[in-house]
Amino acid sequence: MEHKNSQGLLVSRKSEALLNKVYPVLKNFPKSEKFSLCAEIKQNFYDLIKFIEMANSVKSKRKVYAQEADGHLQTVKILMRLSKNRKYISKGFYETVSEDLTEVNKMLSGFIRSA
Repeated sequence: MEHKNSQGLLVSRKSEALLNKVYPVLKNFPKSEKFSLCAEIKQNFYDLIKFIEMANSVKSKRKVYAQEADGHLQTVKILMRLSKNRKYISKGFYETVSEDLTEVNKMLSGFIRSA
């Protein structure tokens, strides 16, 4: 079995923890956003984690998958900012999540550089 990159595992765990922090708050969004904005936030988190895991598992495509993960991370940032601007999440919660997203971004950037 191939050894997984510990940096990739850390960014994957951090992303999963962030998803677990955001997920319960999505139930407070208006009903009209359940199948649009909420679904997009969830899907981009899932894709972020999926591509980090793929980067960990497929050494020959590590950089490509890590860059794909970065695209989903940037989309999550935009969607969370939209959620704050629409007042679906509080400014305080947004700031906490934004700090976590920035940390994931830094970790992912390091992972991409090391690939």
